[in-house]
Amino acid sequence: MEEQTIDYHLSRALFHLETALNLSVRTILEDEAAKRPVGSQWEMFLGEFFGHVREKGKKSRINLLQFISFPRIR
Repeated sequence: MEEQTIDYHLSRALFHLETALNLSVRTILEDEAAKRPVGSQWEMFLGEFFGHVREKGKKSRINLLQFISFPRIR
């Protein structure tokens, strides 16, 4: 059985995020009125994700965001 590494899960997550991004753009191009609901979906997702990061950080006393150089993100 293939070991499922951090890289494996991050690459799968990126694949799913790219798919959601493409669907979001297509939906808005097809229906201008979809901007607000699609934006709300992304807002909820990002809020939940960062909430998980904060909660995991509190429990483990490891702030994963401190290891990321945000200026290097392009």
